[in-house]
Amino acid sequence: MDKDLMPARMLTTRAMGFFAAVLMALPVNAETVSGNPGGQIVNFALHVAELRVAEEPVSFDGACDSACTLYLSLPAEQLCVTLDASFGFHLPYGVGARQNVVAANYLISQYPDWVRHWIEEHGGLSHTIMRMGAEEAAKHLPLCGVLA
Repeated sequence: MDKDLMPARMLTTRAMGFFAAVLMALPVNAETVSGNPGGQIVNFALHVAELRVAEEPVSFDGACDSACTLYLSLPAEQLCVTLDASFGFHLPYGVGARQNVVAANYLISQYPDWVRHWIEEHGGLSHTIMRMGAEEAAKHLPLCGVLA
C-alpha cells in the first residue's frame, strides 16, 4: 500500500467511525413539536402514553397549544425546549359543558406541579389562551442540545 495514502485512509476510517457513533447515539424516534395547535385531548393522551412507555424524547421548538401541552406531563428527562418554544393553555371546549369540565380536570391533573403553579399564578385556565414562553419552561426543562 502506498505510504502517502495510509494517513488519509486512517483519517477517513476514523471519521466514518465517529459519524456512525453519532448516528447511533441519536434517538431514532425523537419527536419535535413546533406549530402544534392541539386537538382532541384523548388523541394526545394516547400518544403521550406511547411516548412515555417508549421513553422517546420530545423537543419543543415552536408553539405547542391546547391539548398539545399534555406532552409536558412526560418526565422532564424526556423533554427539552429551544428558545423558540412556547405553550398555550386554555379551558377545553367543544364537546359539552360536563365533558369540558372532565377534560379540564384531566389536563390539570396530568401537568407537573410547576405547570399547575404557573397556570394558577396567571389566573387559572379560561377560554382565553395564556402563553408560557421558553424562558419560563427552561427553568424546569433542559434546553435542547445543552449538556447538563
